[in-house]
Amino acid sequence: MKNVMLTEAGKKKLEEELEYLKTVKRVEIKTALKHARAQGDLSENADYSAAKDDQSMNETRIMELEEQLKNAVIIEDSEEADVFGINKTAVVKFYDIDDEEEVTLVSSVEADAKNMKISIESPLGSTLYKLKVGQKRTVASPDGEYDVEVIKILD
Repeated sequence: MKNVMLTEAGKKKLEEELEYLKTVKRVEIKTALKHARAQGDLSENADYSAAKDDQSMNETRIMELEEQLKNAVIIEDSEEADVFGINKTAVVKFYDIDDEEEVTLVSSVEADAKNMKISIESPLGSTLYKLKVGQKRTVASPDGEYDVEVIKILD
């Protein structure tokens, strides 16, 4: 598995989810399994099947989170005011659609494209990461190339 780029906040979010799954969720699933077993015949018991599926998905997610945290690389924010870094928001000009958008660079676990929280591991995010105000670059995305420019850093 490749390294997972995380901010301190992103790492904390994963650790909190992992703790919840290991403590609260595991107990909930155990209780559901116990109740389903008490109903008798397990071969045609929908509650038992559902609880077993939940258990399987929960354990898979726990393994994924542990793997991500094991391979986590904490990325530091750039201190330079005119450099677009992680957890910063900037006005970005998209030349292909001649429009400007506010974009926030985040780690992959915090990404939310609808709210323009762009992962620094995405084609757009990796192009914008560490770009200085006024610099123009070409994004090579699966949908084709387009140019972007950081107009100004907002925070």
